[in-house]
Amino acid sequence: MRTIIRALAAAYITYLAIAILVIMPLLNFLPPWYMQKTFDRQLHTEMVLLNPFTLKLEVREAQLPEHGGERFATLGKASVNLSLASLWRQGWVFDAVEVHRLYVHVKRLSDDEFNFSDMLLSDTNETPAEESDGSLPDITIHNFDFNSETIVLTDESREKPYSSSWNDLSISVVDLSTVIEEGRPYRIDVHGPAGGSLHWEGEVSVPNARGSGHLKLATLDLTALWRFAEPWVQFELKGARFSAEADYQLDWSDTFSYRVNDGQVSLSAVDIVPKSTVQLDDTAIGMQELSIADITVDSETQHATVAAITVDGLAVVGWSEGSRVSLAELFTVELPENSAVPEEPAAAEPEANTDSGWTAEIATSRIQASSLSWRTEYTDPPLLEINPVTASIDNITWPLSGDSPLTLNLTINEQAKVVIDGVLALANGDGSINYQLDGLPLTWFNPNLPAALNARLTSGEVQVDGQVALAGYAPTTLALGGAITDFSGKLAHEKASLTSWDTVRWEELLVDIEQHSVSMKKLSIDNYTGRIHINKDGSVNAQNVWREEVGEQAEAIASDLSKDKPWSVDIPGIQVTDSKIDFMDESLPIVFRTVIGDLNGTVLDISTDPAKKATVNIKGAVDGYAPVELKGNAQPLSTPPAIDLNLTFNGVDLALLTPYSSTYAGYAIDRGLLNLDLKYALQDNRLEGHNSVIINQLKLGEKVDSEDAVDLPLELALALLTDSNGVIDMQVPVSGNVDDPKFDVGSVIAKAIVNIITKAITAPFTLLANLVGSEDDLQHLPFDSGSAKLKDVNKARLDQLTTALAQRPALTLVITGRLNPQADREYLQQETLNKQLLESGLSQEALDSKGPAWEKAIMARYKAIAASSGNSAEVTANGKYDQVLQSIVVTDMQMKELAEARAVAVKSYLVNESGLSADRAVVEQAAMDDDAQSFSGVELGMGG
Repeated sequence: MRTIIRALAAAYITYLAIAILVIMPLLNFLPPWYMQKTFDRQLHTEMVLLNPFTLKLEVREAQLPEHGGERFATLGKASVNLSLASLWRQGWVFDAVEVHRLYVHVKRLSDDEFNFSDMLLSDTNETPAEESDGSLPDITIHNFDFNSETIVLTDESREKPYSSSWNDLSISVVDLSTVIEEGRPYRIDVHGPAGGSLHWEGEVSVPNARGSGHLKLATLDLTALWRFAEPWVQFELKGARFSAEADYQLDWSDTFSYRVNDGQVSLSAVDIVPKSTVQLDDTAIGMQELSIADITVDSETQHATVAAITVDGLAVVGWSEGSRVSLAELFTVELPENSAVPEEPAAAEPEANTDSGWTAEIATSRIQASSLSWRTEYTDPPLLEINPVTASIDNITWPLSGDSPLTLNLTINEQAKVVIDGVLALANGDGSINYQLDGLPLTWFNPNLPAALNARLTSGEVQVDGQVALAGYAPTTLALGGAITDFSGKLAHEKASLTSWDTVRWEELLVDIEQHSVSMKKLSIDNYTGRIHINKDGSVNAQNVWREEVGEQAEAIASDLSKDKPWSVDIPGIQVTDSKIDFMDESLPIVFRTVIGDLNGTVLDISTDPAKKATVNIKGAVDGYAPVELKGNAQPLSTPPAIDLNLTFNGVDLALLTPYSSTYAGYAIDRGLLNLDLKYALQDNRLEGHNSVIINQLKLGEKVDSEDAVDLPLELALALLTDSNGVIDMQVPVSGNVDDPKFDVGSVIAKAIVNIITKAITAPFTLLANLVGSEDDLQHLPFDSGSAKLKDVNKARLDQLTTALAQRPALTLVITGRLNPQADREYLQQETLNKQLLESGLSQEALDSKGPAWEKAIMARYKAIAASSGNSAEVTANGKYDQVLQSIVVTDMQMKELAEARAVAVKSYLVNESGLSADRAVVEQAAMDDDAQSFSGVELGMGG
């Protein structure tokens, strides 16, 4: 026994001697020698200790620098304490494994070279690894303690080197074992270079293949991650903090399963700006915090839930110019040319069921206290400041199901406010959205108006609220009420507005897109002003609002909208209050302007239903005092349209129309009142109109030279048309087919009025005869040949004429005697011959009977004529009489006196018998030229 004890003691002493005198010196000498010889590196250690009593190996203050002496790896202390329990327990048992104050600086020098590459064994020197069954070795470490000073990662292979570091990494595990089944606690802590930290603690059982614990990442600085990606991105991450925390359970015994509870994730203090502000100015993204709260994930049930996703203080600044969008360019990634781009996998055949089996639910998602500053070429002002922005959507599930309530609130440029709330089924896009828009300036959208629109909005605000129903994310019905207030618009390059109003308000507008129907309870128009301006070139301002090509485009759009089913429109009522039409014509030598104001009234029952007729009743005044009224009914939306309208103007001062009368009539107007009664009916594209024009107390002013004036004796025409009360009453019928491209209502009316005036001038006595209901010719009064005695039939005509002239007090008769030269001369010759025969002693009885005594007297006169002329030819009795008669000389003076006597007889009767004022009948000297002689009598003419 004593021998055994001595042997054991000797062996123990030998063990101690070898450990102290051999192994320990070798541990201090061999590693530096090996590193120098093999890798040409200097390994320095303060001391390597081997405690033969506790079987503890310890290394202190080890340093392994780079070849050039730079710091590569250092170690404050590392120790491994093998437990004697390894003799009787399964596997290797260590009382403690400790690593303290580790510093490592790993550098990537090129794509496939690192600062430690020279210490890696080459492929030819590698010893083939023994095949492993894949199971973990039996190891138990009762106390594992690891901490580091700094772990630095540097990539010098890039154009701009990248470096990142982790400080104070600390790992503490009790009874880390692949043998002990009961879970053992562990703890891991690490700190980032900018203050972020990782804390991980829990229990793990390797034999039972399960673990649980709590992981917490606190305010990790993400700028290091950005620095890694900096060469390939266009933005600079000036700041961002990431935090995450969760409890978990893991089980990898049979199949890998996991569960995460009470998960919290946040991204805070985000500040993203462009690397180059030259190309991407006015672009940035900032965010106070993105938080995801109460995350639960269960792999066994394949279900994940999130209580809330909240974005707080998101601030986006950006712009768009043409096809450029600054945010898209900000997040453009440009990988280096030699980067391997993975090939796109071949498209797989679609599986019958692609459902992964996972379900998920997000209780609520919201954005709060956020803003968007966006510059765009499509608005004026180009910068839109949208602040604040709040939004939310609740009950998001996967697979998508159920209804998700949603809201949106935002304010644009401190003016326009948008409020949206509703419910949307994300699975199929069905839902109902309520919306409210208030204070949106229409002028913002001027840059977005169609290029063909030659006009601009100068003011106006929109207020709208309503509801839209969705099916498949597409609107099916749209219900809204609202108003456009303080609106005005003008043609480009003009100062005056084309149209304006205080308020246009609509109530209960309903658009059914599926049924192609539009209905509205009421439309109110208050203080509307429309400006109709005829330019110097004759064009109308409204004609210049749209360019010509728009007509075809509009027709094409309308055709597309109604090709499946025509649209129906139903508007029960339009109310107009305090409105006006401002009319100006600069095409005239004298500019004309008038205002039809105080327009008030209604238009009821506008509809595409052929059975419904719109009723129009609008009243107003010209220049504030002359009443205007439009009444009747219409079917403007029917095909073809139909109207039956009556437009009246009363008491319009004609002096204001001097610009028109000067241009087209050649006279100014000193005074006069105009009443118009215009009635138009349109049926089957056939227009029938009746225009009643009544002019009262018209007085023409000075004559004006105008190339456009009609060539008519206007003063005479007005005298013919003006009655005894100073009134001109013209009835002007109009008719035509509106489908005829040559038909123009304005030109037809003008032509009809000119025809009336022309007819009055060219046939004035027909007009006068119509006044007294006579069909007689009041212009021509026949007399017996050679006579100036007024016949009874002429007296009757003169009486009718006097009655007619009483209705046209401005007219003056011109009385002209007319002759039939042959008949009247022959009659005067007979009268002269008879007088000479009576003077020569022939009795009246013989003259009247034409007996022998008369024949003897004629023969005597014939012989004297024959003797003087030397004519001895045989002549009949009648021939002898004709020669005697022709020998009687009737002078032109005698003929003229006959014509004038006839004119005097007519005037005498008119003045003395019919009661016509003497100054209204003028005897005109008879003309003796042959062209003026047509009949024996009197011809009446007109003088104004």
